[in-house]
Amino acid sequence: MRTTDKGLQKAIKRQPHYELPSNFSYRMLQKIQEESILREKRQEKRMFILFLIFAILSGGSCIGFFIWKYGAYFISYWHTCKEILPEFHTILFYLPTLCALCLLYFFDRWLRKKMHKTV
Repeated sequence: MRTTDKGLQKAIKRQPHYELPSNFSYRMLQKIQEESILREKRQEKRMFILFLIFAILSGGSCIGFFIWKYGAYFISYWHTCKEILPEFHTILFYLPTLCALCLLYFFDRWLRKKMHKTV
């Protein structure tokens, strides 16, 4: 570019000469790689959301089909189970014992793993 104006020529000469840093290509490639990784993560997130929506819709449609097809059988089975199973307050009475047994089982497994590692 040629300029005939002396003021512009002086301003251009006063401008510092800009040079690219020595590791410019490395940093540029690194930024491109980071951007591609972010793009892949976004794509994976979209695919996961689509899979989740598909799984929910297909599961809901299967449940709906079974209710539509076998709804009367489920209702009669539910009424039979309500007559056979104990009352809710009876189950509630044994619930703390059941929870304690489960916690003791997992505590026992954890202790056995600890003891096995130390031996």
